[in-house]
Formats: sequence, structure tokens, C-alpha cells
Amino acid sequence: MRIGIWCDYGFTLEPSEGIGVFVDNLARGLVRADPDCQILMMAHPGQKEVLAPVVASGDGRIRVVSGIRYSLVCRKSIRVLKKIRRFLGEPTPQRRFSFWADQTAKYFLGKISRYGAVALSQNIDSCDIWLLPYVGVEQHFSKPTVVVIHDLVCYHFPEMMSAAKLVALKQIVNRVTNRATLAACMSNFIRDNDLCGTLNLPPSRVRVIKPAMPDDIGCNSNEVAMSASTHWLNARGINGPFLFYPAAFRTYKNHSVLVQCLQLLKQRSTTPWKLVFTGIRKCPRNIRDQIRGLGLSEDVIVLGKVSRAELQYLYQQAFATVVPSLYEQGSFPVMEALASHCPVAASDIPSLREQCRCLGSDMLYFNPLDPTSVVRVIEYIQAGRDAVIEAQAHGFSRMKEHTWESSARLWMEVFEDALKLNEPIEAVQKMRNEEDALV
Repeated sequence: MRIGIWCDYGFTLEPSEGIGVFVDNLARGLVRADPDCQILMMAHPGQKEVLAPVVASGDGRIRVVSGIRYSLVCRKSIRVLKKIRRFLGEPTPQRRFSFWADQTAKYFLGKISRYGAVALSQNIDSCDIWLLPYVGVEQHFSKPTVVVIHDLVCYHFPEMMSAAKLVALKQIVNRVTNRATLAACMSNFIRDNDLCGTLNLPPSRVRVIKPAMPDDIGCNSNEVAMSASTHWLNARGINGPFLFYPAAFRTYKNHSVLVQCLQLLKQRSTTPWKLVFTGIRKCPRNIRDQIRGLGLSEDVIVLGKVSRAELQYLYQQAFATVVPSLYEQGSFPVMEALASHCPVAASDIPSLREQCRCLGSDMLYFNPLDPTSVVRVIEYIQAGRDAVIEAQAHGFSRMKEHTWESSARLWMEVFEDALKLNEPIEAVQKMRNEEDALV
């Protein structure tokens, strides 16, 4: 099977966090699971090198192409036309001016992008099926598609973005999911709450495939890579036991509760606690103001984006990894911390309960809206950290039985289902093409 994976979202998905981790591990799993599998990955123009590691792991069966790089004038024109369409909202024939303006903008968007359509369509047509790892892609696909909807968190936390952007995103989500052959996610909670609930997708068009433990965390190569960095933590101001949270700064990630937790820990003990954040986004002003207001500027360390080797080193050195997210499909950091023998605690929310079911009572949960609840969990770990590590390791041994190779086999079944569902559509289209040829 020839599988396309769309990685161009204005930037190329890379295995630093989140969806990029999913794509990287799935591509590697697919070529291991099926010797006949061929993968084409679509990168953002000029960023093919981002996917070089996964290509190198594919034994010649993974290749990367990039989209068309438009001129500066074209890029700005596309941006302006898209803003016009977002501003107009959903057009209707009754709103004549907005309908006319929307159709005009749509026409010129098509004209601008048409010269790149030939090269793109050749790459799209070369695959049997396309996986869209994120729903926000405005591209027509002539082949069946499987779109992955990790969650619809912005629907539930609309303050994450402006009202205009949210309206535009919802329009894209509706278009992409309606055109997709199948929609997939990695959590029963997200299936029920977002795909079948919020989007009203019929269960027959939805598939759930559980995620597996990322392959690179816990491997010896990362341990060797960081073993010589004895002063790595001190050079970054991390000179005490620290709580660790690797997550991009977004409101629903709930970094704020950990800052409050740190203040309470310092009030309740003489331990020189630190708090370390990593992620691809800059620390927002409200969190910076909170840190300064509580007098914690020397104790909260924001490292920004780190390499995967550095990430593993941080897991290994952390007192505990704490995941206070308010809404998630699941958490790679939970699994990565467990693989690194780091105690982990997480929000008591349905999706994380679902993900960590095999750990039973050994998984530590807290109320993500209550910093004292987080503090109680930290103090519980402090009272018997080695026992917590041992207990969680036992449950994690069952969790990691599901590998990316076994996950890839399940994804292959999804792709085969999508191809079968698309056969009647292709037959109808072929008949129409033959009728047009006769006329």
C-alpha cells in the first residue's frame, strides 16, 4: 500500500512534541509492520530536512516531497483573501453581497494556487490513501483520506483564539471531516465527546486506535548522548529538586496551577523546589506576571524547545513529571516519564483515566483546578518516591506491550477500510467520466 502522510501545516510537523511525535512513530511503525508499505510524506517548502531522520529509518521505503513555494506577492494575496472569507463568515444566497464577495475571493484563491496544483496532484495521485494527522489542511485530495482529530479543545476553550479564527477553524473542520472517508482518534472519550458528539459524525465513519509509547524515549542512545552533560542542569539554573511539565503554553494545558503549587510547596517546607517547563511556544505574559507576582522568578525555569535527548535527560533528573491539563486526548509525557523511571501524576480527567487504566491505583491523579490537590500528590511521592517508581513501573510494563508496530497494523486496517468504502465512489466517478467522454 502506498500511504501519503500530510505534514505541511504552514510548517513541517517534526518529532519534538504532540502530533509530530505521533507522525514520526507511526511512519516508522508502518514500515516495520508491513514490508510492502511505501510512505510519501509531504513537507512544507524548504523543510524536507526536518523529516530526514524518519526517512533514514525507512530502509528506502519512506520518501519526502515538499509543496510549492509561492512568491511573496502570492503568499500575501492568499493571506488577505482568506482573511476576507473569514470576516464574511458562512455565506448564503440571501446575503447577496457577502455571497458575491466570498465567491469572488474563492475564485481568485483558485487562480493564484492553480499553477502549483499540477505538481501537487501528481504527488497526491501517486498514493493509494492519505493520512491527515491534523484536521487543519485546506487541500483537495483525489484519493481517499483518513483524518485524525486528536481533540476539539478549542471548541471547549474558545478563549484560546479570536472569534474570527475559531469560526474559520470550525469551517475547515467541517469541510475536511465531511470530505474524509474516515475520521480517527486515539481515545474513546474523544470519539464520544468530540467526533460523535460535537461533530455528529456517524460511528460507522469513526475509528479509535490507541497510541503507543514513543520509541526514542528510554533508549540507550539518548542516555549516552546526555551522560557527559554533568553541568547541563546547573547551567540552566536548575539546582534543586524540580517538577517537570513538557507542554506548549496553551490555556488548557494549565501551567498556572503548577506555579501556584510551587509557591505552596515552598511555604510548607525548606526544600529548594524548582519548576521546569519545556515546549515550542514562548511563556505568555499572564504566566510571566504570575511568576513575578509570587516571587518565583528564580525558581521557574522555562527552557523552550529541547531536543529529544535533552527531554529524556530532564525526565531522568526530575523529581516528578506533573501533567495538569484540563482537556486531552491522551498524554505522551505521561508515557515518556514512566519509560524514564520518573514518577508521574496527572489530571483526574476521563481521557487520562482511560489512557492509564492499566496502572490502576498506582497512577496518581489530582484535581487540576486545585493547587493543594497537586501539592498533596507531590508530598505523597516525597514520602516514598522509590516505592512509587516501582509500583508505576509494574503497570507501565503492561502499557508498553502495545507498540507502534502493533498500532501500525491497526492503522493499516483503517486504511484498508477506507479504500473499501471508497470503491463505490470511484465506480460512480468512473461511470460519469465515461459518460462525459461519450458526449
